[in-house]
Amino acid sequence: MAAPLVLDIPTMIGEPGNKRCQEAECQRQRCKILKADLAALQIESGRLRQELRHSQMIAQVVEALHRLADQRATLGELGERLVDLLVNTLGLDSAALLQWDAPRNRFGTLHGRGLPPDWTLDIPLTEVPQGCSSNSLEPAPPPFLNLLRQTAHLNRWIWTCHPRAGLALLLGDAVDSGLNRIHFAADDHRIIETALTVYATLRHLNHAETALLHSETSYQALFDGTTDALAVIDPDSGLILDANRQAREFFGDPTATLQRSSLESWLFDRSLKWRDALSWQRTRALAGDFPPIECQFRNVAGAALWVELHLKPVTLNARFRLLAVLRDISEHKRVEERLLHHTFHDPLTDLPNRTMILTRLQQALDGPQRLLAVLLLDINRFKVINDSLGHEVGDRMLAAIGQQLQASLRTGDTVARLGGDTIARLGGDEFLILLENLRQPGDAMLCAERIHQGLSGPFDIDGHEIHASVSIGIALNNRHYPRAEDLLRDADIAMHQAKARGKDCLYVLFDPTMHDRIVRLMRMEHDLRRALERQELVVFYQPIVNLTTGGIKGFEALVRWRHPERGLVPPGEFIPLAEDTLLILPLGRQVLAESCRRLATWARSYPERMPLTISVNLSSKQLGNAHLIQEIRQLLADTGCDPALLELEITESVLIENSETVRALMNDLRELRIRLSLDDFGTGYSSLSYLHQFPFDTIKIDRAFIQPIDLSASRLEIVRAIVALARALGKTVVAEGLETLEQVERLTTLGCDLGQGYYFARPMDAAAAEQFLNKAAFPSAAERAMGLAAESNERPHH
Repeated sequence: MAAPLVLDIPTMIGEPGNKRCQEAECQRQRCKILKADLAALQIESGRLRQELRHSQMIAQVVEALHRLADQRATLGELGERLVDLLVNTLGLDSAALLQWDAPRNRFGTLHGRGLPPDWTLDIPLTEVPQGCSSNSLEPAPPPFLNLLRQTAHLNRWIWTCHPRAGLALLLGDAVDSGLNRIHFAADDHRIIETALTVYATLRHLNHAETALLHSETSYQALFDGTTDALAVIDPDSGLILDANRQAREFFGDPTATLQRSSLESWLFDRSLKWRDALSWQRTRALAGDFPPIECQFRNVAGAALWVELHLKPVTLNARFRLLAVLRDISEHKRVEERLLHHTFHDPLTDLPNRTMILTRLQQALDGPQRLLAVLLLDINRFKVINDSLGHEVGDRMLAAIGQQLQASLRTGDTVARLGGDTIARLGGDEFLILLENLRQPGDAMLCAERIHQGLSGPFDIDGHEIHASVSIGIALNNRHYPRAEDLLRDADIAMHQAKARGKDCLYVLFDPTMHDRIVRLMRMEHDLRRALERQELVVFYQPIVNLTTGGIKGFEALVRWRHPERGLVPPGEFIPLAEDTLLILPLGRQVLAESCRRLATWARSYPERMPLTISVNLSSKQLGNAHLIQEIRQLLADTGCDPALLELEITESVLIENSETVRALMNDLRELRIRLSLDDFGTGYSSLSYLHQFPFDTIKIDRAFIQPIDLSASRLEIVRAIVALARALGKTVVAEGLETLEQVERLTTLGCDLGQGYYFARPMDAAAAEQFLNKAAFPSAAERAMGLAAESNERPHH
């Protein structure tokens, strides 16, 4: 048997060279998860709305029948009303309320619409299905189905039967009705089944009341023969004077002890709330108001029974009484409770979901002001599990982590005082822990440490040994939080700070300055979007110089933001934001377009300087744009720029993320005759392999190797090796960050081809760059060796 696969999530993926790109990728994955969760919530919401609509339809039918019964309507009026209600509610054109005729062994029509008034169904009661329709998954018995087709002539139909009452309902559409209703839903069955049950109950009540008025003997026979639990109550004392067999069975009391007791004595919860509710119901019934109530009784064994209770005034033997009809709705309540549980709990972990925990958090914030904390947990690199082992393993991992979190909260003094559900799954790989009644802020931090300890061991999921770690953000209510969402937002901000600090960070406690920074970034994002529209972003150019001849080889295009209020904004402030928000795409297009226009202009104005190149940096987001090649091709055509003068710079970190895609893209760029440059060489993990794998023309040595070159002999040897390797491979070498004459001389001695940095010139706008082109070249290596380098101090750009 093969050894189990061991995945150590914190170390499975090496630290990327570009952390900002990793954060952006994480954000995209979170967005996907959130969208998936939102889509699932919308489906569930639609289903609940549909169920609510059918429940309302049922309630309307039941209420209408009870209202008519309370108005002393005849059974004929009740039957006609039942047929009309169902036909109108379900949008059908044919219906029949049928009653079993035992002597003739057939169903006869009591009331109908769209069918002959004398229509009958000649079939034994034993061969009649209790419920089915023309589109049932389980077909009706063939004799019943054939007879229905031969006599009813309905295109679509739905049937329900109440065998004990000897009643049935048939509804449908005639063949030539022109209606488009095709299928009946399960809820349609519920509507007509409930309606028939209510009609049967009212019919029995009517029969019972009528019989009681005529004779005690017939009263008792009907009283015990009805399918409902009935009890006769003294309106003054509230005592049960009589109860039928169904009522005695309902309470599990086969003897007569039910009589001379009160309904209140059988309440499961005999608190004042429920006793008052029952007393108020009796008062309303005596006043002529008969709506049912739902309450919980107990049987002799003490088990709880949910009951729908109807109280109705009647006259028995010339005495005024209350007739109680009790209907067992325990199963309905259990279904309702399950539905409610699913609405407020996560189906995967059975933990409270976002809706429930936010409600609890809001209640805690609105209550007495006690110290509480919200811990927001995000599983680090959970995507690795899903991508490598599959979503089923990922789901089991989430469930296991939920159980471990519960175990962590059950231990320790800090949270042993907590009751109820304190852990929730917000969706995706995020969990929330609500800690209430804390003694001090340090309790929340101790809880976070205990969580890390609980998750330190491996999880055995389907034979895979998986290690997990979490990033935890903590927010306390030591500030005024009117809304639960605000406290959750601050915990989320702290969690992302913890994630950004790396796997060694156990947790981050929210500080108001974090929110201020987010607000500043939002404002800057807004300003940056407007800046792109208002052309506030301008391209600056820094010369790239031939270290041997002193001639200008080209420029590197660098974007600058001329903010109308803040002035010139450094690129380090807005470029990371542009990458995170994908504004880097329109920004990069602007820089590339302006560089191509400038190249075309300079080629016409300074032919003697040609070939003069402009280097433009491509971000990872731009390289991920499927239309990049098409856009560049169009830019070259629109501006008339010679593609051989354009050089595109790609950093090593971009190659790490998606090397195959980038390789194909670079080959396409080479076919356009565009030069390619490997930027920041030496800062990545596989620098040497990139020189062999990718078709670079130029290598740019990162300034990190240049700045300390005066002090470090080891770095000098590294630069010497890079230059030698590049020359052996036929690559041009550019040294970045040259600031002193000594650095220039050393790089020249090492054989470096080109250089750029403050020693030659700072980045400048287009007008200054053109003036720079009109100047003479920099001193050559030979002139510097002859002592002419001092003349460079008189250059106006210094």
